[in-house]
Amino acid sequence: MEKPSLNVSLVSIIIILAIFVIGVVTYVSILGENHKIDRVIVAYFNNLKDGMYLEACEGFSSNFQEGQLSSDELRVNFNFLLELSLLKHYNLIDNYDYKVELKRSHFWIPFISGDSVRVSVVLRKKGDKGVPDTLSSGHDSDLTRNLIVVEREKRSWKIKQFTVADSSISDTYNDLRQNIDLNKYIKRTPKGFLLKNTEVNFTTLTPLDKRLLRFSLYNIQKSMGKDVIPIVKTKNKVM
Repeated sequence: MEKPSLNVSLVSIIIILAIFVIGVVTYVSILGENHKIDRVIVAYFNNLKDGMYLEACEGFSSNFQEGQLSSDELRVNFNFLLELSLLKHYNLIDNYDYKVELKRSHFWIPFISGDSVRVSVVLRKKGDKGVPDTLSSGHDSDLTRNLIVVEREKRSWKIKQFTVADSSISDTYNDLRQNIDLNKYIKRTPKGFLLKNTEVNFTTLTPLDKRLLRFSLYNIQKSMGKDVIPIVKTKNKVM
């Protein structure tokens, strides 16, 4: 007479364990999706730090690229000015290997949270070389709040928008956009570029001029393309 009771208890335990396992797997999966948001933004800033302003657009949504940033020139200029604005805001203009900290507006949960998340950012100076970027909440007073909006596009996360106009860097960004001469060293032409007769003195270059020169050299490289860059072959590898 006691066997049915034992069977019921065993079934209950199995059901509870199954629910627990499903819950853990679901939580880990959702946690992974939230970390993907961080990785998209960190990858974007890593490209900016490397001076790869067009490559940084790989994390942009198709609507963002086809709308506000409809050409490579617009994308490159925007990325350069955005990074420069953040660096000036955080007094890191002469730092090329800064740390990015993020804070999401909420923990994304499918079917509940919608398909977009706002992300606040703060840039900090790295303490030691080789220390990886740290994702943390940061100090709220230092955050550039809700600067980046990401959305799900074809089961992946993409940067949908930068809310620069409503952020704490809006004045800095507008000032740079209106006053900085992006063509100080070179000027794009329909068939290539024009080198301006400007002296480059490394002993007197300001941190801003150094970044502008680096930006100009990047534009020259992109204008030349891979086909005209010579390939130097060595004994063991191609450089």
